[in-house]
Amino acid sequence: MLERSTCTLHCCRNGSDCVEAASGTSSAREAARRLGLPPSSVRNILRRILQLYPHKLQSRHELLPADTAQREAFAKWTFSKMEQDPTWVFNILWTDEAHFSLHGDVYNHNCRIWATSNPREYTQKPLHSPKVTAWCGFTGSFIIGPFFFETQCPVNGWITETVNAQRYLTLLWETVVSCLIQRGQISNVTFMQDGATSHTANPVKTFLIQTFGEDRIVSRRCRYPWPPRSPDLTPADFWLWGYLKSRVYLSVPSSLSELKDAIHREVSSIHPDMLHSAVAGFVTRLECLLPCGGGHVEHILV
Repeated sequence: MLERSTCTLHCCRNGSDCVEAASGTSSAREAARRLGLPPSSVRNILRRILQLYPHKLQSRHELLPADTAQREAFAKWTFSKMEQDPTWVFNILWTDEAHFSLHGDVYNHNCRIWATSNPREYTQKPLHSPKVTAWCGFTGSFIIGPFFFETQCPVNGWITETVNAQRYLTLLWETVVSCLIQRGQISNVTFMQDGATSHTANPVKTFLIQTFGEDRIVSRRCRYPWPPRSPDLTPADFWLWGYLKSRVYLSVPSSLSELKDAIHREVSSIHPDMLHSAVAGFVTRLECLLPCGGGHVEHILV
């Protein structure tokens, strides 16, 4: 078999034809069709002889030319703060909100039905699934939330609301600050938020400065801005929401009430060690970011 493969390899200009034909988005079968060779021969050349294996192309959020410099500057500023106080980063209150659809996606790659023949099973979900919008905030040692953006309707019960500046400000004023005061943390945390329009409206900015002071806010339009288009750096995006959704939908909630109960249950079960690890992951990402000149980091972490 090896001699036959070597012969085929020679016919393919030492395998360069196979590599070129299989590059990009082509499969081994497509490459074989282009070359007029059996798919098994192409796979043998690529894997056994050239020791090449298919790797999935990863997609990342777009970074604009000016973004990398801001990300790099933010990383350097963070490390300078950690030199003054190594615990500072673990006292950042990472805040964010996310949508949870009632009919959450099943991860099909790991969903298998074992049978002697294909049962042709499938799942259905509505085109516009009901959803809730949850807010959470966490440090390296505690988490507050989830709190939901919703209003009570006499006829239909609780209705999910769009997040705007006034509703966001109300949540901060009536709920978030109260939780921090109850925990005795209002003077310890640095408040972090991304650059969503509702987060950076003037009334919200004024309230945050009055509550935390300019030196304890990381946000767009503030003294220490969060770098734009950087969901790969915030633990809420690269860890919390994905983790919660992977757990919440295991119970297959059938109503928004059950969905909210599941979110509450999973948030309350998060151990402080997980929070600490998530924040440590943020530091690791910044360490990877500097050699990249502020560019993408997730492909390095895989």
